[in-house]
Amino acid sequence: MELEQHIDKQSFLRVGLIGDPVAHSYSPRFQQAAFDACGIPARYELWQTGESELPARVASLLVPQSLGANITIPYKEAVLPLLDVVDPLATRIGAVNTIVHRNEYLYGYNTDAPGLLHALVELGAGKLREPHSIAALQGDNRLNTRDAFSFAGYTAVLLGAGGAARGAAFALVNASVERLIIVNRKLERAQRLAAELQQESNCQVFCLNDPEFLIPYPTSLIINATPIGMHVADKEGNKEAENASPMPAEVLARFAPDTVVFDMVYNPTQSQLLCQARTLGLRAVNGLSMLLHQGALAFTLWTGRPAPLEVMRSTLL
Repeated sequence: MELEQHIDKQSFLRVGLIGDPVAHSYSPRFQQAAFDACGIPARYELWQTGESELPARVASLLVPQSLGANITIPYKEAVLPLLDVVDPLATRIGAVNTIVHRNEYLYGYNTDAPGLLHALVELGAGKLREPHSIAALQGDNRLNTRDAFSFAGYTAVLLGAGGAARGAAFALVNASVERLIIVNRKLERAQRLAAELQQESNCQVFCLNDPEFLIPYPTSLIINATPIGMHVADKEGNKEAENASPMPAEVLARFAPDTVVFDMVYNPTQSQLLCQARTLGLRAVNGLSMLLHQGALAFTLWTGRPAPLEVMRSTLL
């Protein structure tokens, strides 16, 4: 359904964030700014949703005024069977973060993966082969992602093997990364992810269970896809987790100065990992840029229009 077909002159279009919790989200800030800048009469809302309420909440997206929704924890996996069509990349990752209401069907996409690659390219890692084409839908409503990015020749170290790491891993493999080293405390989980990746790619995938192991390859990129370093205080207000780093400083010191360090954590904006990396002269950035780019792709999927990226970015500064 085209955007104009959703618009009722007497009401606003609706789109929102489904999850539990949702109150902390930055998404309303930049998505509402984008709708306003483009003159689209839409409201971005927070939809706190309990587990038993999820099917009804998703079904409610089929009303004419609905553009769709974003999905956050803990429902990125649970929402898949509730959708009519799921994009192949989202199916392989096993997670959907964007739902689009189109022609009376609900389509599921994962914009986290290309959002990460956009953020890395902005930092100077990899290449965007076809600017502005990533959110252009192919004839079968699939995201045009496979040929949009190139990380050929790159060796990437991925910290973690959970949901966020799965998205990063499939994104990198999709972008022709040469070598991927997965570091996860539970080695078996990393090995299962590696086996899935190698079914669809010639990428060399290695697994480690200790970040202090010597990595025998020149490394271009380090990605933290764990919650280590995130702002989470316990009941006494202690912040040990926030002050922790997923990779010791002495290990970071082994990497060349042109290594890019990307931390998906964005609260705090300066994690311990990023502080260590910058002290060592490495290029480092937090997860706000990934949040921005995944949101921009979602905006384009909902509206069919280019996202006002700089307007959205200004709300996160």
